Amino acid sequence: MEEYEHKFEKSNPGWRQTFSIIVGVGWLIFLIAWFAFYASNYPWEKNFAIILLSILILFTLLGGVWAVWGIKMIPKEGREIFKTLGFKWRVQVSVIIPFVTLIFLIIWFWFYAIPYTIWQNIAVILITLLAVGGILGSIWARWGMKHEWNFEKKAEAAFYHHKKEKDKKENEEDKD
Repeated sequence: MEEYEHKFEKSNPGWRQTFSIIVGVGWLIFLIAWFAFYASNYPWEKNFAIILLSILILFTLLGGVWAVWGIKMIPKEGREIFKTLGFKWRVQVSVIIPFVTLIFLIIWFWFYAIPYTIWQNIAVILITLLAVGGILGSIWARWGMKHEWNFEKKAEAAFYHHKKEKDKKENEEDKD
């Protein structure tokens, strides 16, 4: 655990925090300016598509920056999961599917939603989210059940290993 804490302190996320604040404030400024000056020129469906597009851009910017940092922060023991058969493609699919879903909803609300009622458009959103949840759940559920025992065993071993090292260091400090 101390090794992980040291690594966390060593890898300061400073510029990422500043970047996140700038992007977040910029996004809020964009939304306020959009609603104040441009939204009245478009029907609600197209305004919703613009909001979804801005969220997609926001997630892409922030997700990319923080994902790279997060991957660097994974402790050595945690990297073993990437070697497990089927894990990498499931992670990739779990990133791609929400992006594709947002792109689908943007296209839906920009081009196709206008002749439908608000309730029908809400139904499209709900059906889309249920389908995405079902797809992601189905690709992870079987894999998780298949590999659960292996990761529990490794997590337990890592816990006892860290505890043993910590106890050893405490004993050495007490002797000094």
